[in-house]
Parts: sequence; structure tokens; C-alpha cells
Amino acid sequence: MEILPVVFAFILVILTIVLSVVGIQIILVLIEVRRSLKKFNDTLDYSQQKINQVLEPLQKLANLSSSIKVGAVVFERFMDWVDNKKKITTEKS
Repeated sequence: MEILPVVFAFILVILTIVLSVVGIQIILVLIEVRRSLKKFNDTLDYSQQKINQVLEPLQKLANLSSSIKVGAVVFERFMDWVDNKKKITTEKS
């Protein structure tokens, strides 16, 4: 029996074992990366919820202030309209 086919078979077995171990390690690393990304995503979701909880009252406050501004403008226009009516009635008299 020649030695060359035995050496090739031995090398083939060794390479198969090494590549199998490397493949398993890659799978384990990808699983760990998936877990880490899920934790990171959960952290981002939690942070987004907390930011929204802080921003919601501020947005309501901004809406309130803009509503007050609009109300003031409407009141001002109404008072101008009342003044114009008074001027018209005093001019006619």
C-alpha cells in the first residue's frame, strides 16, 4: 500500500474536523451576536419609551402655549371688530 493515499486521507480527516469546529464556532458567534443585538434593541426601545414620556408633557405644553397665542389673536381681532362697530355707530350719530 502506498503512503500517499494514506497521507491524503489523514489530511482530509484533519481538515474535515478543523472545518467542522470552525463552522460550529461561527454558529456560536452568530448566536451571541444575535443575543447582543436583541439586548441592544431592547435598550433602544426602552430609551425611546422614556424619551417619549419626557417629551409628551413638553409637547402638550407647547400645544397649550400655541393655543393661548391663537386665543389671544382671536380675542384681539374680536376687540378690533367691536371697536370698528363702535366707530361706525358714533360716526353715524
